[in-house]
Amino acid sequence: MAPLKVFVDFDGTITTQDTLEVLMQSLCEPAYRELEDKWVAGEMGSKEILPLQLPLVAGGWPAMLRELDGFAVDPTFKGFAVWLRSLDIPLYVVSDGFDFIIKHILGREGLLEGGLIAGIKTNQIDLHPDGSMTIQFPFSRADEAKPCRSGTCKCLAVESEKPAKSVVVGDGLSDRCWAGFADILFAKGRLADYCQRENLSFRNFQNFADVQSELISLEIID
Repeated sequence: MAPLKVFVDFDGTITTQDTLEVLMQSLCEPAYRELEDKWVAGEMGSKEILPLQLPLVAGGWPAMLRELDGFAVDPTFKGFAVWLRSLDIPLYVVSDGFDFIIKHILGREGLLEGGLIAGIKTNQIDLHPDGSMTIQFPFSRADEAKPCRSGTCKCLAVESEKPAKSVVVGDGLSDRCWAGFADILFAKGRLADYCQRENLSFRNFQNFADVQSELISLEIID
């Protein structure tokens, strides 16, 4: 068994906004909203919806790239990542979003250097010369005994790393997958609301300074 590992959602957790949601609202044709409503209602999973939404993006991936520098990262996240690295605690970014968005923003912030991020587990977007996009789901779950309709099954992402203890940090609907799975869960936003409704144990946070402080107080880190 591996020791403590930390798994962090991207949209609305590392970033201050849900980048994919904002981009879709800004660039997609109106039919996007109908699909999004079905996802929020639980009628469809992201693995079904994302391939239908991609063709609706006006201007394709070049238009998305032009918007990316408008998204900010939690200013305490890099310090948190550096702190974990100093303790040799692996940090994974796990997202039901798009790899090229995540890598662009993390790279801009210098977070892909120095081994700060042990791995990125997310949906893979193939970018084509005509600006169109197609999607692959390398971290989806095919096991019928444990069905998951997300493009990236976050429980599977954690299981694949076999941590002795897992710390999970998230904020949104896609984080429901691992809410009852983590050894220690930090939640805010819609994820915190969900945990309260389902009587799931979690710790509130506003930023990664809160997470770091709480982990220190729990005395689970040598």
